[in-house]
Amino acid sequence: MLYGICSDIHSNAVAFEAVIASMKDNNVERKVCLGDLVGYGADPDECVRLARENMDICIIGNHDSVAIKHESSAGFNPYAKQAIEWTQNHLSDESVSFLRTLPYICEENDICFVHASPLSPADWVYVTELEDALDAFEHFKGRYCFVGHTHSPVIVASRPNAIPKILDEYEYTIEDTERLLVNVGSVGQPRDRDPRSCWCLLDTETKCVRLIRVDYDVYQTQERMKKAGMPSFLIDRLSVGR
Repeated sequence: MLYGICSDIHSNAVAFEAVIASMKDNNVERKVCLGDLVGYGADPDECVRLARENMDICIIGNHDSVAIKHESSAGFNPYAKQAIEWTQNHLSDESVSFLRTLPYICEENDICFVHASPLSPADWVYVTELEDALDAFEHFKGRYCFVGHTHSPVIVASRPNAIPKILDEYEYTIEDTERLLVNVGSVGQPRDRDPRSCWCLLDTETKCVRLIRVDYDVYQTQERMKKAGMPSFLIDRLSVGR
């Protein structure tokens, strides 16, 4: 089975369309979105529609949860708060209804899908340090766990009785005794100094994971955000992937 896993779309429909096309080019059989369909960008309804029509599995992210008022935006920085308040006023009832159906975590075929961490998924724990990865490995049962939330792609491998290892590779084939924790990066707002969208391809037969970068029309997205009155910080960062 070929899985295509993406995350953190953030109302960037131009980028999302490019990633969906890339998944189709790579013959993906099952498409997964790990949440944060909305927030930051200017196309929340379009991104929800694209997810509804193209993704086989969708997980809720923290921006989605705030957008539908499951929780407050008190923990957001001023830019994120301004964008999510705009989003709340521009989401259709249909989009809100769809976001309300999304689970915090999903497990199938030895694979765990979650937005932040399998450690208390609704608390939006960031997996940024090795200690965070150790906690994550203790809270899923399968061989693979795919996460987003940090907007920075990385592959972490764990072997029995050994400290997990953060890998430099963007492509890795799992060994028989290993388990993997994979951050699939971000479609709509990358923060690893690469402005291209990122998603992950998993081949369950070859046991290979590959992080794939996709070019998209950043300028078009920025123009839409300007028209919507989004903060210049959110607009400018897309050009540099920060």
